[in-house]
Amino acid sequence: MADKGEPLSKRELEVLNCVSQGAGNKQIAQELFISENTVKVHLRNIYKKLDAASRTEATTEAIRQGIIAVPGAEAVETAVPPPLPAETATQAPEISSNNGQENQQSTATEAPAPHRRLTWQTLILITAVILILVAGAVLAGWFIASNNETVAEAEPYTLVELTDNWWEGRPLPTAVAHAALAPFGLDLYLLGGETAEGVTNAVWIYDTAEHTWKEGVQKPTAVADASAAELGGIIYVPGGRLPDGQPTNIVEAYSPAQDAWRSIASLPEDVSGGLTLSDGNSLYLIGGGKGDSALDTVFRYDPGSTATWQQLPEMNQARMWPAGGIIAGKLYVAGGWDGEKELDSCEVLDLNADTPQWESCAPMTSPRAGAGAAVLVNKLYVFGGGMDEQNKIETSEAYDPNTDQWGLVSTPMLSDTTSWTNLGVANIETRVFALGGLNNEGIPTDHNFVYAPLVYQTFIPAAASGDGE
Repeated sequence: MADKGEPLSKRELEVLNCVSQGAGNKQIAQELFISENTVKVHLRNIYKKLDAASRTEATTEAIRQGIIAVPGAEAVETAVPPPLPAETATQAPEISSNNGQENQQSTATEAPAPHRRLTWQTLILITAVILILVAGAVLAGWFIASNNETVAEAEPYTLVELTDNWWEGRPLPTAVAHAALAPFGLDLYLLGGETAEGVTNAVWIYDTAEHTWKEGVQKPTAVADASAAELGGIIYVPGGRLPDGQPTNIVEAYSPAQDAWRSIASLPEDVSGGLTLSDGNSLYLIGGGKGDSALDTVFRYDPGSTATWQQLPEMNQARMWPAGGIIAGKLYVAGGWDGEKELDSCEVLDLNADTPQWESCAPMTSPRAGAGAAVLVNKLYVFGGGMDEQNKIETSEAYDPNTDQWGLVSTPMLSDTTSWTNLGVANIETRVFALGGLNNEGIPTDHNFVYAPLVYQTFIPAAASGDGE
């Protein structure tokens, strides 16, 4: 999330140079081998950092600051006014009706007065200058120290290539599982969750282009076992498990632009372990549970009309900690925990149907609960799962709705750790990010893994170089 006055990244400078040469978004995307959507994100950050509202203003401000140089553009020098003439201390003699001696005596007596006033003013001025210099030195020292800390925290990071289309990114600031994760622009927002100290309300923001973490404003209510989705520039986090272990119906919404939270309409019932999805028009909360009881409920929230939660047809199977996504107007949900065991079943709801009803789709290759999922180019990728100690899963899988088939996806990280549950999964452009989660010993991790199918790796080299997109 960009701030006014913040230095431009290397990729933003490249975009700005293209803008200064009159290139449009499509030309910039082709020149830098990035998508037009990424260009828009970079432009938004450039405008914010340069306090500009247009391409022209951004270019003009960049030239003024010396950030970029445009052929033919000359720096404008500001004329320095000449010094003012020294103030004279002469004063006209006072006219008196007395004789000349009295007048001369009066003049001799009063003459030193202007000298005393000038000396007093000079002393005040010198004192003020000294105080200003001291304060400036203190502020300069503070700024340098703060700047050094910022640079230290933002050391360049290069993705570490693993195998089978996986990379490892900068670790999380703290090990966490059961957290909500949502993408917005090129940033990932990791919300709440459970650390070694317990349920947290922390908010961490990951810049996937610069590979840096920073902290956002804390969530008002600390929850774990919640999920999140973005709708209309707002990230919604419905329900979750409170620090006392009880589910809640509280729904809180976060604005990335304002770095601020607000509460919205509560859920009809307390829910934790549900799946939150967005189709760009409405928000959906699927399944979840109360204690050990799984739910088959589905709620929809439309912020533009009723601003309340409406119930949709119930699923055929109650599911806690399910995985799923929305593809071509259809809501897919798979796996989960029914209160006794992990599930491999899959079902789909056509959101555009006149009378939506849940229908079955092909079951997964393995039963999974606590898995994470993301949609990438009309496929549903499911990573991790296997909360049952007897169900250790070393692979992930992907669902193709066109063929109604699941295929295995290699997960090399699981060769040593035979369990990975309650992680956060989300995609940005052509990459899927898998963050945190519990390892096979039930301990939260700080892992940050990136998956990019071979056919979609167009943008990986740019990210892997540490320059961003």
